[in-house]
Amino acid sequence: MGWEVVYGEEFVPSREDGYTVIIQKTKKVVSSEEPIRNSFKATEPGKVVLTIDNTSRRKKLAVYRHIIVKKDEAFF
Repeated sequence: MGWEVVYGEEFVPSREDGYTVIIQKTKKVVSSEEPIRNSFKATEPGKVVLTIDNTSRRKKLAVYRHIIVKKDEAFF
């Protein structure tokens, strides 16, 4: 919220021999842009890493929300 930031998302699997999957390439997000909405279906255990980089000296507020749906649940 406010000025511009650099934003990216990636999935890092728990397995040591697993490959990191880039969900959202790193890109500059300006204050006038709509909120980013994204979904990702993991096929193995791991974590989603959000990277938000402040490109100026001004303080910024980043807000995010996530929903986890287990494999046997339906999402509507």
